[in-house]
Amino acid sequence: MSGPKQSSVRGMASTGRSSGLLDPALTPTRLIDARERRAVVITEPAPPPRWRTLQVLVRFLHLGLSVLVLLLTGRLTTTEYARRLRATFEEIGGLWLKAGQLLSLRIDVYPQALCRVLQLMQERVAGFPGATARAIIEADLGRPLESLFDEFEETPFAAVPLGQVHRARLKREGHWVAIKVRQPYSAELFAGDLRLMRWVVRLFVVTGFHERVGWHEALTQLEQLAREDLDFRYEAAAMRRMRRTLRPHGIYVPRVFRAYCGPHVLVSEFVHAVLMADYIAVEQRDPVRLAAWQLENDIDPRRLARRLFGSLLRQLLEDNRYHGDQRPGNIVLLRHNRIALIDFRTTHFTEGEYLQKYRLFVRALATRDYSKAADLAFMLCAVLPVIDIEAVKEDVIHALRAWATRTLVSDLPYDERSLDGATAEIVAVLRRHKCTMKWGWLRIHRAMATLDQSLARLDPRLNHPKQTLRHFTRANRRSLRAFAGPEFVERAVGSVRTAMDIQERLNEYTMYQGSLIRRHAQVFQGATNKFADTFATMIGALAAVLVVPGLLLLALLIDQRVPRFVATWLGPQAAGLAEQLPRVGLLLAGAFLLLDLYVVVALQRLKQRLRQKDVRGHERVAPV
Repeated sequence: MSGPKQSSVRGMASTGRSSGLLDPALTPTRLIDARERRAVVITEPAPPPRWRTLQVLVRFLHLGLSVLVLLLTGRLTTTEYARRLRATFEEIGGLWLKAGQLLSLRIDVYPQALCRVLQLMQERVAGFPGATARAIIEADLGRPLESLFDEFEETPFAAVPLGQVHRARLKREGHWVAIKVRQPYSAELFAGDLRLMRWVVRLFVVTGFHERVGWHEALTQLEQLAREDLDFRYEAAAMRRMRRTLRPHGIYVPRVFRAYCGPHVLVSEFVHAVLMADYIAVEQRDPVRLAAWQLENDIDPRRLARRLFGSLLRQLLEDNRYHGDQRPGNIVLLRHNRIALIDFRTTHFTEGEYLQKYRLFVRALATRDYSKAADLAFMLCAVLPVIDIEAVKEDVIHALRAWATRTLVSDLPYDERSLDGATAEIVAVLRRHKCTMKWGWLRIHRAMATLDQSLARLDPRLNHPKQTLRHFTRANRRSLRAFAGPEFVERAVGSVRTAMDIQERLNEYTMYQGSLIRRHAQVFQGATNKFADTFATMIGALAAVLVVPGLLLLALLIDQRVPRFVATWLGPQAAGLAEQLPRVGLLLAGAFLLLDLYVVVALQRLKQRLRQKDVRGHERVAPV
């Protein structure tokens, strides 16, 4: 895979279409000169230090102390905290950087400002000597390098996370290829980080620290990411699948040479093309030069934006197999508004039932049916706590109406009008009420957010509702074409009737599910209120019981200093019992009385809060 500052990317050979490679006619002219690109920094690989765990703990301790100082001095802000947290993850590196990237997805738990800063995290990548890469390739493929390649460039042309990329030419096929080689000691680094993370997760779970994150599930996600990143066979398989999936989209995926791939080596075709990252860089510093390049290569930015956006929707909603990291460094621009994608480490699918709900949700946004979209948003939640769901729904609808108004003003900032911006608005409302989303939704959010980095540059005025409606229209046409056969007319009539019936049933299903969710939430709320009432009664009884020993101790203390006090007020039997008890020191008695008073007051306040909750709950449940 190419790094974000490379414009020569795998995927093209002079043999053209006959060999299944990219047509040479689609190769664009050069946009960035080689002298404008930084050379890969080469360092000698070394195993993780023996004291890495201690170093990680010290670094996080330093972060905690610096944040505490800012808090005590009144200078702590969300942005400053996020900036320091990002710097910590970047400095530690390894699997901790991926942990930070996972946390950046949790806009349902953390403020969006914090997540945006964490999304800017960049791994500090460096290359390693070509001789080391050569040894890894030979060990992985089990043959001398010269028996496989006619030419092999010792100097890598790109450094990428967990590896680097070399250019070579296959001896048997004669094609130029890109060889991605895994960085030495990366498995040992990840294994050590995972051991510490498991311990940290156990600590977080026991202490209840940010429990809404779902630390066990987050750790499972991280372990899966580490497993796939360390074994290049996962990416090779993803590239082969996505090559078939994206071909109908008009999007190219470099061919993988399976016979030359292994756990530590990935070999794919080499493409001479221009990365979207280079396009953005030139647009910012030399727009005249970019305009000339666009004209020379028949590039229309608006058409590119529509193709990218439409393809992602098709991947998400139809193919159920999508590229989850379409950042500018992973999008390749070709001639005649053609596109290629690289770096398939992050390729996902969505569970069938959840995908159906998400598809209905996106359609509701596109058709401006915000009541249905709000109900579906509740269905997409992982956790739906006890809330006034009707009031929350109104807040969601209000946020969506505000978003719809912004989509009509093309001069507003792109992120305020994007489809992902609408879902972020919904999640912001849900986050205030402690509703959390499933990881499937969070992965989709990341895919849309990373693509928006390019769409905002290609077509800042892109109308997301319009393009989303266009997607559903085209999706219906594709389904109809797939259904067509010798008895097309008869089938078409039947399919139209079926489609109308299905749409009606879907509407009924959605309304039913929305009502069912609200009813369940209210019933659960009612059950919770009954429990709260019972618990409040128990708390009140306990508080009353604790008053007794306090009063007895106070009476005993007075009797020791005022003779016959107990006999006068409590009777001779109590006086006899008091005489048998040891004398109590004033300091000890005072401490016990203060503690008893504190506990009684705390229990009474808790009882009052539970009673108030019960009253509010009965008012909400009553209409049901």
